[in-house]
Order: sequence, then structure tokens, then C-alpha cells
Amino acid sequence: MNWEEYIQMWDNSSIQLVDIRQLVISSGGKQQYQLPVSGFIYIVQGQGTISLDDDIHIFKRFYLLHAGKGSRIRIEAGQDDVTYYYILYRGSMSPKASKEIQHNYDMNNPFQLPYAYQPLAPLNLYRHVDSMYEEWSRRQVFERFHVKIGFYQFVYTLVQQLKLQGVTSKETDMVEEIIQYIHKHYNESISLESLAELWNYSIQYLSKQFKLRTGRSPIEYVIQARMAKAKELMIRTDATAQEIASSVGYSDVFYFTRLFKKQVGMTPGQYKKKMKDSLVDSDSPWEGFVSSMGKQSSSCYVINDNHYQYKTEGDWQMFKGTRSKMVLTLMLCFTIILSACTSGNSSRTNQGAAGGNSNQSAESTQNVTSNEPKEDTSTRKLSTVMGEVSVPVYPKRVVVDWDLGPVLAVGVTPVGASSTQMNFAKFLKPYLPDTVEDIGLEGSISLEKVLDLSPDVIITWNPAAYESYSKIAPTVVFETSKYSTIQEEITAMGDILGRQEEAEKWNADFVKRTEAARNKIKNVIPKDATISIVDYVTVDKFLMVIGNAGERGGRATYDILGLNPTPKVKSDIIDKNEDRIEVSWETVNDYVGDYVIVLKVEGQEPTNLPATWTSLDAVKNNHVIEIEMEKYFAADSFSSLLQAEDIADKITKMAAAAK
Repeated sequence: MNWEEYIQMWDNSSIQLVDIRQLVISSGGKQQYQLPVSGFIYIVQGQGTISLDDDIHIFKRFYLLHAGKGSRIRIEAGQDDVTYYYILYRGSMSPKASKEIQHNYDMNNPFQLPYAYQPLAPLNLYRHVDSMYEEWSRRQVFERFHVKIGFYQFVYTLVQQLKLQGVTSKETDMVEEIIQYIHKHYNESISLESLAELWNYSIQYLSKQFKLRTGRSPIEYVIQARMAKAKELMIRTDATAQEIASSVGYSDVFYFTRLFKKQVGMTPGQYKKKMKDSLVDSDSPWEGFVSSMGKQSSSCYVINDNHYQYKTEGDWQMFKGTRSKMVLTLMLCFTIILSACTSGNSSRTNQGAAGGNSNQSAESTQNVTSNEPKEDTSTRKLSTVMGEVSVPVYPKRVVVDWDLGPVLAVGVTPVGASSTQMNFAKFLKPYLPDTVEDIGLEGSISLEKVLDLSPDVIITWNPAAYESYSKIAPTVVFETSKYSTIQEEITAMGDILGRQEEAEKWNADFVKRTEAARNKIKNVIPKDATISIVDYVTVDKFLMVIGNAGERGGRATYDILGLNPTPKVKSDIIDKNEDRIEVSWETVNDYVGDYVIVLKVEGQEPTNLPATWTSLDAVKNNHVIEIEMEKYFAADSFSSLLQAEDIADKITKMAAAAK
């Protein structure tokens, strides 16, 4: 960039002055802040040190510094008081600027260019600055409008000095321009092909030169620039992972999350939580990624490090140093990047289909142990309803969105489960520690929460959710309709989770407990008696009659306890593989048997039950067993066993009370 181009960009820009102040730092004192917008700092009295981000300058009166938005400034006074002015402003390129000027602006934004030097004609600049300060302090409309004219004169005088005093134009550098471009367009699609086309070089040459200068490929640089911006957004906003992914150039939130975890060592949610709980400086977003030539965009603290110091001999240059020095600066910065950003593990690459029986062929034998959740590379193949999927031999972090019971039955405590199951499968509560995270209600599962849990395997009932889940971790669709018995269901879950022995033990115990529950009611209910399950609380104007396939205790009553349905329940619901049907109160007598199980919901009572209900033999004979919806909504194998045992107890107590 030469000075003609520099001033041309100012001439085609819109400038808004934000603030002008004069400040004094007492001897030995210090001030530090972060610039909210671009600005000039002009020290007119005293000596000490001034830091622009991580670059320290020693000054002796009349020292001028320019920095972009977000830059960290720290001034420390020496033995004498320090007096300085700061001028804060916003600058933006006019949309009417020519393509050439716009290109120069993209490559070298003058409002973000950091530099510091000691002017050789300082009083000319001082007169402009002091005059602006005096007028600005009056806070009158006309004076403040006139200050803008003075500001342009100040910039003109500054650039004129730089030009007249022999500062050489800086040779255009391809790598620097590409870095500037990346920081300007990080949220757009950037590929090697597009970069090569823009700079009219072959892909091979461009990649080689970029890696030679920076130590990494252009695409690696793009990724880290995006991750730095993402980290800032996580700390400074409440944006979701999807919103952040989109804002930094990734339409696929799962791909973004894998990249983030690879770069940072944790998921976006984990990083955000850590940052809320910690004020460690090294985790600040501007320290996560440092570029020696990167341009800041918006409020991003990805900033330039081109800080040039005045030489006491009098030979100064704004663009001090040779290209080799800039290479050294770049290498130093990327050393920082490597230490700060690449400590995490590689992202998970095994993404699966959905669940069924297992084909246990180990693909690797490496085991990883750590206090943090790690990827287990020891995998095996499952042949499933959604295709073949690779899962860990022995998963440790399981997320389940519905069939919680079978997971618990084989001895696995999930890291996450749906609140629907946790709230309406209350029989499982004693087996469910507080460490299990809520991933949301069924039908509105939080994919971000699932992402944060870093699961080894996801168990779902829903084939429609498979595609989304499988982008997070190997996913198994647990299709219970495939299994004709509860034992088959548990065996399948044991195969999926590598807990075959636990499944065998549970199945053996299931047989014993089922026999015990049946024996308990054997002599209480006549062998040929019929029983029905109804729900009149959660429906309006109708009666819901339950079959054996769905929730609300049907499986426990008909399959485990072996009780008899009425002929209409069998023909209209069970034989048709229906979960339940709604019938009118006029036909209720066709469905209700000798005994009736009634669903109750705490706090919800029917207003007036019709005569067709109160006249039923089961009601008149007090053959009514009440069960709680929160305990009986679930229909999984484990819950069903616990429900059957509870119903057996209730029937026994009902019979005892009738005597």
C-alpha cells in the first residue's frame, strides 16, 4: 500500500467522530482499556511505555499511536506525569467507491491498521488535536460539525508528514493479502480454488507459499480464524450453536461442532460453560488466535500486530523491517496458535446408522482413559434397520431419547435422557442418578444439549431423527416392534451396548419376577375374569381404552401378568396392533370387563362421570384399580416389569379390602 492509496481510501469513506478527550496519568500510574472503535492516541507530555496489544513501545513526549477497534491499550507513566489525547472514530467505506478502492480497502483497511511512531514535526499535529479537543468539549452542534473538518486536516497532515519524510511504499505481498481477505470474508465460502482464482496463481504455488510463510495451509488458517470468531460470540452473546455456526461460515452445525472440538478441545457448549466459570486471561477470545497481519472484522478481537517503533537515531519508518522479520513475526504468532488452539482431541469420525443385532468384530484395540470424555476407537459393527453402523465395543457415554428402561436394565447409566421419560417413567427413578442430564421433551430434543454431552452412542426410537443424531455420534434406532418378547428386547439392547452378560442376568431375573407377580394374583382374580385399562382424565368427552402394545400399563397387564382383555379390546385394539382407541360413553360397557384399571393424574379430576360408567359392574363391585400416569406412561421393558409388580400388589390389596 502506498500513501496515495491510503489517503484515497479515506477520501472514499464515511467518518463519524465518537469522542475526543485529554487525559493525565500521574507519575508511576497506569491506564488500560480496550478500544470500542478505531482511534488515535497522541501523547504530548511525559515519558513511559505504551502497549498496543502485546507490543510494547517506549515513548518520550510527542508519540502517536493508531489502533483498530478491540485493541488493548495500556499506558504506564514514568517519573513524570503523562498527558495525552485520544480521538475515537468510526470509519466505513462508501458503497459508491470503485472496485479498485474497495479491493485496496479489503486488503488494507486504514481504520484497522495499527502503528506507533514519533513524528518529526509534532507541533503541527498538536495544533490540530488541541483545536479539535477544545471545540469538541463545547458540545455544540456547530462546533462538533467543525471538528470533523479538523479531523480530516489532522489525518491529511499526518499522512503528508509520512510521505514527505521518505517512508517507502510497501510492496504488495500475496500471503499478507490473502490473510487480510480471510479475516474480511471468514463467514463466506472460501476454498483453495477460489483463492487461487482471485490471486491468479496455481493452487499448488499458492498453497506452498502460504504454508512456507505461515506454517499451515490457507484452509487451516480459515478454520482457525472462524473458530476465534466463534469463541468470541460464545462469550459475548447468547447465540445458539446453530446461529454461531452460520455466522462464521458453516451451514452444518454438526460439522462446525466437530471442527470446534478438534481446535479447542471441547464442544461449544462446554467451552461456553468453562468461560462463564473462569476468568483466566488465556481463554480470552483475542488470545485464542493471533495474526500478525489479520484484519479485525466487526467486534472480533482478531487483530493486527504490525506495530512499528521509533528508532532513537532518528531513522524511523512506519513499515519498519524486512520481509524476513515479518516471517519471523508470523511464525511466532502461529507458535502461539498451536499452543492455544490445538490441544484438543480429534473429532469423532465414526458416524452410524441405527440399531439392532450386533456383529462383534473388533476394528481396533486402542483404549483411551482420561477424566474427560474421550473417543473410544475400539469399535464393532452392528447390522441395523438403518444399515451397518460402527459403535464402541463398550460405550461409556450413552444418550437415549425414549427407551430409557432397557438401557438401565443392562447396567448402563446414560449421560442424557429425555425429560418426558424421566418425568413419566417414575418407576425408574430409583435407578436414575441426578447426574443424568435432561436433553428436552420428546418431540423437542435439544440437539445442542446432546452435542454438549459428547456421547459415544445415541439410542433413539425415531428413524426421522437418525440423520441429525448420526452427525453427532453413532446412532441406533431401537425399534421395539422388531422384538416379540421383552427378553428379546433386552437381549438386543445388551448387544447394542456391549452388555450381553448383564442382559442375560436381567432376563433370568425377569422370568423369576414375572412368575412371582402372577402367582400373587393367581387366587385373587378368577382365571376367566376380564380386565380393562381406561383413561378418562386426559381425553375430553370420550373414554380412552388401552391395548397391550402402548403405554399406560397395557404391556404390564396383558403381556407380563397374563390377564384377559375383553373380547372388544382384543378384537378392536390388540388384534389390530393398535395402542389404544377412544370410544363414546354410550359404548363403554362393550369394552370394560370384570375389573378395570383407571389412569389418574394428580390435580386432574373428571367433573361428572356419566351413568353409563357408574352403572358398570366393575365400578359397582369396587373392582377398580387406580394407577398414576407418571408411573404408567412409559411402556419400556423395565418399566413394564415394575408396573406389573405394582398392579399385582394393588389387586391383592383390593381383594384384601373387599373381605
